[in-house]
Amino acid sequence: MALKSFLSSEQWAQAQDVLTPPLMTPDGDVRQVFCFSNENFSSWLGARLEELFKSSKEWEACHPVILGSWARGELSPKSDIDVLFCGDEATVKRFVDHLQEQGFKLRYRMPQNPEDWTENVEAFDILALLKARPWTPEAARKLFEQQKKIWNRKKYYRQVLLKAVKEERKNRARRFDSITNYLEPNIKYGPGGLRDLEQGLQIYELFAEKFTHPGHALNVLQYYRSYFLSLRHKLHLEGHGDILSNAIQFDLGQWMGFKSHKDFMRDLQRGLSRVHFYSDWIVEVAEASEKELKSLEGLEFKKFEDFTSVLHKNSSVLVQKKVREKLDLLLPDMKVKSLAKRRGAVLEKVLQVTVPDPFLVSVFRSRLIDKLVPEIRRLVGYVQHDQYHRFTADSHIMQACREVKRIYKKASELGPLKIFHNKLTNEDWRILSWACLYHDLAKGLESSEHHADLGVAIVEKDFRSYGFNKVFTEEVKWMVKNHLELSQAAFRKNPKDPKVWQELREKGVEGARLYRLALFTAIDIRATNPEAWNEWKSKLLKELVISLESKKAQDYFDFQTLRARKKLNIPSEIIEELGPVLLDSLAMKDLVDDLKKAELAESSLKPWVYKTRKGEIWIRFHEKKDRKGLLSDYVGQLYSLGLGIRHASIHTLSKVGVYDWFQVVTSKNISQLTKILENAKVQSKSIPDVKFDGIQLISADEKEWVISFKGPDQPGLLASAAKSLSDLGFSIKSAKVHTWGRQVDDIFFVKASENPQQMIEALKEKYHLSN
Repeated sequence: MALKSFLSSEQWAQAQDVLTPPLMTPDGDVRQVFCFSNENFSSWLGARLEELFKSSKEWEACHPVILGSWARGELSPKSDIDVLFCGDEATVKRFVDHLQEQGFKLRYRMPQNPEDWTENVEAFDILALLKARPWTPEAARKLFEQQKKIWNRKKYYRQVLLKAVKEERKNRARRFDSITNYLEPNIKYGPGGLRDLEQGLQIYELFAEKFTHPGHALNVLQYYRSYFLSLRHKLHLEGHGDILSNAIQFDLGQWMGFKSHKDFMRDLQRGLSRVHFYSDWIVEVAEASEKELKSLEGLEFKKFEDFTSVLHKNSSVLVQKKVREKLDLLLPDMKVKSLAKRRGAVLEKVLQVTVPDPFLVSVFRSRLIDKLVPEIRRLVGYVQHDQYHRFTADSHIMQACREVKRIYKKASELGPLKIFHNKLTNEDWRILSWACLYHDLAKGLESSEHHADLGVAIVEKDFRSYGFNKVFTEEVKWMVKNHLELSQAAFRKNPKDPKVWQELREKGVEGARLYRLALFTAIDIRATNPEAWNEWKSKLLKELVISLESKKAQDYFDFQTLRARKKLNIPSEIIEELGPVLLDSLAMKDLVDDLKKAELAESSLKPWVYKTRKGEIWIRFHEKKDRKGLLSDYVGQLYSLGLGIRHASIHTLSKVGVYDWFQVVTSKNISQLTKILENAKVQSKSIPDVKFDGIQLISADEKEWVISFKGPDQPGLLASAAKSLSDLGFSIKSAKVHTWGRQVDDIFFVKASENPQQMIEALKEKYHLSN
C-alpha cells in the first residue's frame, strides 16, 4: 500500500512543532505591505525527503532532477513527489523498485530522447523543467543544456505553454465555477488557489517584457503564495487533503489567529478572489497583442459613468484591471448625495435583462459594484455555513443578477415553471432585476437572520436617493421582504392547504407579484446552489402557483372576504368542509347570505330550492338542533318525492345547526318543489333493497369514524345507507356524497362508539357483503 506521506510517524509528530502560523493575518481590504515566509517548513520537509532518498546508494547514480513543488520550495506533507532521472535506466529501475517495496509512491520519468527532453512531453512537463533543480553535477550539466535549448526557442515554447495553461484553467473553471467546494474551497485547484497562483507567476516570468507595472499584482500573488502554503501545510498535518471542509475551518481560523472562523473564511475568500483575478489578468496580458495593450493606455475616465461605458464595450480582465486602478482616484465617496441619481441611472443600465452577461460580471470583478452599491462591500467573502449555500454572499448576489438574464433569454431553464415566463411585463423584469441585487444586501449586519426586513430599509433609503417613483420602490421593497415566502410554502408546507393560501394572500402574493415571486424563487435557488434546482422543485412551485390561482382558492378568498363583510361568526375552515362540488355550483354571495340567515335565525329555516347557472338543482335543509335520524329523514323525503341524489354536502355547524345541501335530479320546476317541501307532508315511501360493492371503515379514532359506502348508482342508495347507520345507533356528524358516472361513493363522518369493526361487520351482514 502506498504511503500517504513521505514522513515517518516520528517525523510527522516533529512536524507539528516545526510548523508555525504567520505572525500577521491577511486583511482583504488592505493592500499588503508586509510578507511572511513558509520556506522554513518546506525546507525542513525537503531535508527529510533528502534523508530518505540518500539512504539508497542508487539515488545519486540515477542523476535525479527535482521537479514540481519540491523544486519550487513549496513542499507539503502530502505533496506528490516528481523527479526526472537522466542516469542509467537499470539503476533507476532498481531505485524505484526499492521505493515501491517500501510503499513509497514516486512520480518519475526518464527522457525518451536524451538529446531533447521535450520530445513527446506535455506542455506542463516542459514548464516544470524551467523550475527544475538538479541533484548532481552531471544532472546539472544536462539540465542546463536542455533549459538553454528551451530558452533558445522561447517564443515558440511560451505560446505552447500559454495555450496549455489557458486550456487547463478553462477545464478547472468548469469543475469549480459555481458548484464544487466553493464555500469549502480547494486550496490547490479551486478558483484562486495555488494552481492559479503558480500559473500566474510562471506566465509572468515567460512574458515579463509585456508587463509595465505589475508590482501590485505580483505582491498579491507572492503574499498569498506563502499564506496558502501555510494553510496547506496545516491541512495536511491535520490529516486532511486540499479541501477546507467546514469542520476544519474552525481549527484553522483559531490557529491562524483570527477571532472567529467567519473572519478567517471571509479574509480567505477575499484572498482567493484577488489571486483568481490577478492570475487571470496575467494570462490575458500574456495573450494580448501590443496593439491591445497600447489601447488600454488610451482609456480615459473623466466621470464615473465612463467606467460602465468602457466595460460595456470591452469586458475583459485587462479593462477590469484598469478600472480597479482608477476607482479610488475618481470615486472617493459614492455615497455623496449629488451622485446618487447618477448611480441609480448607471445601475439601471447594468441591471437591464438584455445586457450581455460578461458586462455584468465585469462590473462585479472590477469592484465597480462596490462603489455603485457600497453595502455590498461588507458581503465580499461573507460565508454562510450550511449544506445549501455554495457561494459567498457577494457572489450569490452576482449569480442572482446573472440568473435573471439567463431565464429571460431562455425560459426552458425554468423547467415546468416556464409557463409563467410570458406573463411578466418589461416592468416585471425590471423589478426582478433590482430585487436580485438588493434581496440579500442586509446579510452580515447584526440580527441578519431578519435580513429581509432590514433589506427593505436599504431599498427605501437608496431608491429615494436614486429618485425612483413610489410604485416601483414599493414593488421592489415587497419582493425583498417576501423573497423567501414561496420557497417556504412550496417546499416546507402543504401548497393545497387553505391556511397557506391565506398566509400568502395576506402578504400580498397575488397577480403579477405571484408570477414575479415564483420566478425569483427559482432564480434565488439557482444562484444559491445550482445543484439544488431540479425538475421536482420547479414542479412544486408550478403547482403552488396553479393552486393559488385555482377556482377552489378563489372561492376560499371570496368566502373570507364576504365572511368578514357579513360578520359571519363561523370558522373559515367551513369552506373546506362544504366541498368543491357545492362551491363550484353556488354563487359565493348567495351561500354566505344563506349562512348568515341560518346563523341569525332563532328557528329552523324553510327548505331552499336553488337553481345554478348551469341549470343544476340543489336543495338546502336547515335545523337549529340536530337529532338522531335527521339525515335519514331528509334523504327518505327526497327519495319519496322521486328525486335522485347526485351529490350531498351534509354538516352540523356551530351557531348554525344542521346545514345540508343535496344536488338532485328532477323533472319538477323550482316552484313546484318549493311548495311541496314547504307546505306538504310527503307520504313516506319504502326504501328499496340496494346493493353495495363495499363498505369500509376508512379511519377511526376516539372522536370520529369515517365510513365509506361504494356501489353502482341506483335509486335509494343514499337513503338506505343513512337509514342503516341510523338504525344501528350511529350519530351522523357530516357526509359527502359523490356520483361519478354510474358509480357512487358516500362518505359518512359519525361519532365514535364502541367496537368499530363489529359495527362495520353488522353493516356488511345487512347488505350481504363478505368480510
